[in-house]
Amino acid sequence: MAWSVASRAGRFLLGFASSILVVRGLGDHDYGVLSAVRSVLMFVVLLSGFGTGQSLLRFLPALRVARAGDGARDLVRRVVWIHAAAWLVMVALALCFRGGIERLLHAPGVGMFVAIGVGLALFEVLFALLGNVLNAAYDTARLSAASLASHVVYIAALVPALRAGWGVAGVLAAAAAGNAVACAIIWPRIRAAVDWGGEPAPVVVEQRRFWRYSLPFAAIGVLNLIVWRQSETLLLAHFRTPEETGYFDLAYRLPQTILEFVPGTVWPLVMAGMSEAYARDPGRLAGAVRRYYRMLFALCTPLCILGAVLGGRAVPVLFGAAMAPAAVPTQLFFIIFTVSFLSTPLSMVLYVLEKTPVNLLIYLVLAVINVGLDLILIPKFGVPGAMVPVAIAIALQPVLYFSVVRRYVPGISIPFGFIGRCLLASAPVVAGYAILRAMSGPAGLAVAGAVALVLLAVSYRFARIFEADELAALRSIPVPLAARVAQFLAPERS
Repeated sequence: MAWSVASRAGRFLLGFASSILVVRGLGDHDYGVLSAVRSVLMFVVLLSGFGTGQSLLRFLPALRVARAGDGARDLVRRVVWIHAAAWLVMVALALCFRGGIERLLHAPGVGMFVAIGVGLALFEVLFALLGNVLNAAYDTARLSAASLASHVVYIAALVPALRAGWGVAGVLAAAAAGNAVACAIIWPRIRAAVDWGGEPAPVVVEQRRFWRYSLPFAAIGVLNLIVWRQSETLLLAHFRTPEETGYFDLAYRLPQTILEFVPGTVWPLVMAGMSEAYARDPGRLAGAVRRYYRMLFALCTPLCILGAVLGGRAVPVLFGAAMAPAAVPTQLFFIIFTVSFLSTPLSMVLYVLEKTPVNLLIYLVLAVINVGLDLILIPKFGVPGAMVPVAIAIALQPVLYFSVVRRYVPGISIPFGFIGRCLLASAPVVAGYAILRAMSGPAGLAVAGAVALVLLAVSYRFARIFEADELAALRSIPVPLAARVAQFLAPERS
């Protein structure tokens, strides 16, 4: 996990820089077109494997416990061939329906951009697949290096592409170059990731069990994308303008990028770890969920509050005055996303228990509500109308999940007391508002951010948010100043 956090920190900084380059380099209109194209590509990448990539995180740890090397290699080969065949079908469909896509999204050339993106998505599909193999084997060092390299190559290719005037196509090509380099880095490690030595046990994942787990994952992924931004982006492109599409995408993407730093880093490892722990002792599941909740809210709550305070100033300063309409929606999304962390550990429990059809049903309910409200509100209200359905769906998620999960794990609970402590400990960050009112431009943003971080560290120290073992884990993270921060957050106990 330490390697994952270090890699994610580097990728976050590089990703943040590349986002600024893309938005400023394309302008609000072309960035809106890119947002719509990316939304289509996210569905393509997800559907390329019919959910089979995620099955690697579920079944490879169990096969390792059984020392079933042959079964693991058979599973990986099976998933690779499924992804390759599905990607070829997606390419053919994108080429055939270019005209229909252009009529749907009302932007000249968008159909060809989608076709180009689908073709180049091969490297993203392969990297995600191979990354799941390494995550299931806890080989995060090589995966972290590959992820960082992909972002470095992306920026290195992005700058000349934008200067040459390649626009949307240049951004897609630069992203593909980064993913191709990442695949080349991790490919040599795949065989070692499933080579456990000894005599392999005659254990394989049966086809019926494999597809029963994987197919609902694909459907859940589609519904998840519908609930999380993509339906709004595509409907804004259809009913409104590319500019409004870009404003919404930036307002959603910026908080999502920042707040997914923690869950996005640890989700594959926590999934693999929970699966292995459950295979050894099912009684440990409730405790693992509690620990996951503590980690999410201790680390993410300050980011939510900080983003809500500083987001309004950060958008025009970092992304240009043309994107100023995205400022207030950005602040609101930081607040809305805080609620989403209540459902993250609960949904993982259902995956570990192989109850993916239940997850599918929950997301189906949320998607129907979300899209129904989108169709009513977006044509008339634009960006504000796109935000309301997201907020309602996120608020309903933990209610639905908790009511279901407690039937399978009676000891499950949400630590609302600890969450409240995290919110109170993060409250001093609101003092940044006064600085933003007194100082304008980048200077005000920098000073307010620095003061808020100092207040946050002091508040977390006195609130004693972290336990001893959590501080020990924080010290082990290979990120600059992590050990010193952990030392500061551990005051002497009397």
